[in-house]
Amino acid sequence: MKLYALLNIILCFSGTLCAQTINNASTIELGSKNLSLDQPFLISVVLRDAETRPAVIFPEINGLEKRSKSATSAISNVDGKKVVIQTITQEYYAAKPGNYLIPEFVITVNNLNLKSEETMVVFSQSASSGEALSAVVSPPFETEVEDTGDGIFLSVQTDKRAIYIREGFALRISLYIAENAPVQMEFYRFNEQLQSILKKLRPANCWEENVGIEEIVKRRVTIKGRRYTEYNMYQARLFPITTEDIIFPSIALQMLVIDNSKAVNVERKVVKSFRSNKVTISVRQLPDHPLRDQVAVGQYDLKENLSSELVYPGESVRYIFKVEGIGNIAAIPAPTIQTSSTFDIYPPEVSQVIKRSYQSVIGEKTFDYFVVPRKDGEFPLGRYFQWVYFNSAKAKYDTLRSAKMLSVKGEDYKLANLSLSGSSGLYDNLESLDSSKDSIDYKKILKDTTNGIVILLLIAMVWVFRK
Repeated sequence: MKLYALLNIILCFSGTLCAQTINNASTIELGSKNLSLDQPFLISVVLRDAETRPAVIFPEINGLEKRSKSATSAISNVDGKKVVIQTITQEYYAAKPGNYLIPEFVITVNNLNLKSEETMVVFSQSASSGEALSAVVSPPFETEVEDTGDGIFLSVQTDKRAIYIREGFALRISLYIAENAPVQMEFYRFNEQLQSILKKLRPANCWEENVGIEEIVKRRVTIKGRRYTEYNMYQARLFPITTEDIIFPSIALQMLVIDNSKAVNVERKVVKSFRSNKVTISVRQLPDHPLRDQVAVGQYDLKENLSSELVYPGESVRYIFKVEGIGNIAAIPAPTIQTSSTFDIYPPEVSQVIKRSYQSVIGEKTFDYFVVPRKDGEFPLGRYFQWVYFNSAKAKYDTLRSAKMLSVKGEDYKLANLSLSGSSGLYDNLESLDSSKDSIDYKKILKDTTNGIVILLLIAMVWVFRK
């Protein structure tokens, strides 16, 4: 009897715990398993309700090469609650066609072990790229060769040398070792050195967006016809917030080099420094404009949605103004709203999705409005919703305007109690509502009830064993 009661208590206890933790699950997601050589196999870690992005080290996979890494954060509001989802993705490329076994692996995130089962990925020959091109890639932009003669150099690279204020550019720190370099070496007190290097390099007048590098990423590249192994130590996108030129001073990296020149079969490790060249980025002011100091800089498009194109005066309508593209998404300002006696436009709910990678920062920012028209007529929303930005690709200002048309038909605002769909307006009967009453938080009630059940089960377990 005691055993039967104990089993029931354990089952109930497990069920209540699962009910409380299932919504906070972190998972591993795998990308497509049928790919061509120019496509990467993706492994992603998805974290829910995570305000900060943790360090994630992805597994080494036999036959596949790690390359770019990206991090996507999605922030939205659900029932008045802020919801954050972080997705960290690692790319893997194959050097030649074939079937690749991805063994079972575990990724540790925030002291939680996430497990992925064994799977098979198939890479086929790409029609546009050959095997040799897949095996050895070129740098993302021209690397300044600072070779000291032994085939080894440290490089601080940027993809642009002249930019506008608030325009993004890439920064990359890598050590290059030629494949035929007659030397053996290893990293020396790397973490300590990297922090010192970043403290010296990071400009105070820039907004930084980085994926985070928790490990040195190694890959093969070709520079001016010579093959190197690149050891990438840091990469980020930077957005200058002032017009001061950005100067990256020369930095040094110390490596342990194996020296066996003194005696045969006797190895001696010596510390050798490798230095980078100084890099300067010129920052230009935007052309004259009334909003020059406020506008976003980048390449953007507008996506919009209107919940209904035909309403009565006094009836609410939902309008979504979504800006998407390339640039500093987090700093995008809200659209400029033209005030008018024709509409009541209420402050928007704002959500955003940002994907950060070395190549770019892309994403979208959504402004969700409630609009209440006061009188009937035909109203192009482009008169009321505008968003001015500076197009960095065209080097000129541009404006995103709504292309939606809202038709309002019916009697004046005060008498509009019925909508075309039969529903009442957003503010109908507002005077009859009692604002002194507290709202009911059903999620909190469910959580408190579950906790109460857990306590009762624990008491019942103790009572069963005492008997």
